[in-house]
Amino acid sequence: MFRSRLFWTLVFLFSVLLLNGAEKIAVSAGLPPVAYIVRAVGGDLVTVNSMLPEGRSPHDHAPGPRELRRAVKSKVFFTTNMLYEQRITRALKGKVRTVDISKNIRRIPLESGKHDHHHCGLDHHSCGGDSESGDPHVWLSPVNCGVIASAAAAELSRIAPVHKAVFQKNAEQFAQKMRKLHESMLKKFAPYKGRSFFVYHPAFGYFAQLYHLHQHAIELGGREATPGRMSAVIKKAAASGVKVIFVQKQFNPASARALASAIKGEVMELDPLAADVEKNFNMICEAMLKGFSRGK
Repeated sequence: MFRSRLFWTLVFLFSVLLLNGAEKIAVSAGLPPVAYIVRAVGGDLVTVNSMLPEGRSPHDHAPGPRELRRAVKSKVFFTTNMLYEQRITRALKGKVRTVDISKNIRRIPLESGKHDHHHCGLDHHSCGGDSESGDPHVWLSPVNCGVIASAAAAELSRIAPVHKAVFQKNAEQFAQKMRKLHESMLKKFAPYKGRSFFVYHPAFGYFAQLYHLHQHAIELGGREATPGRMSAVIKKAAASGVKVIFVQKQFNPASARALASAIKGEVMELDPLAADVEKNFNMICEAMLKGFSRGK
């Protein structure tokens, strides 16, 4: 028994030394939440570079030469195919392999914000499809994050097949955490099925679909709301009885404040691009539940 224990102890120590001595896999991602998921899957075997700094908007940020040079040194660039990322993909063409990490996620319409008859459940295969159009905010769903983790594991396994088992295990553990979080939020949002929430930018369509909510955005198509649009949104918000308007930190909150003032409500901040997706889902859930409790 002693010899057996000693043998496995030596195997473990050898594995640790081998892991520490191995060169880490350098990869890049277009967005902080995607970088976070890839890092969770790759663990100590990877270094992950996010092309978008936290707190910045992909609508007005362009990576500079130094950021692009760092990306060129990567084994792969993970993208969700946003317009911002497409510019990076063109700059890296012929230099770095590009992988659309969201290719197995079915896209929903961006501007409608309403869930259709397809409800993405716990079975990841039900989220299939490879449409490149529609809502790009695919990471704002715990179920989709599990799909992204699986895609990251597949690509990292292609790069370093010797570590395939590690990547697959990490991806499954991450997906399991997302499933538990999803189940918890399903229960919390169940009493509010069909309720509406109002945001400045329509980033939460997948979240709304998953929890049977309705998203209403102030601005559409990246344009400031016109007076006519604001008037229509104010009427809709008043009729819905909402008292909280959500604004993303990457956008000008002036329109959201004007709407909140018109309905005698308040503004609360959400960050759709926060890196730590698990922590962020909990914050989004808490904020929306607080908003629903203040409305009718």
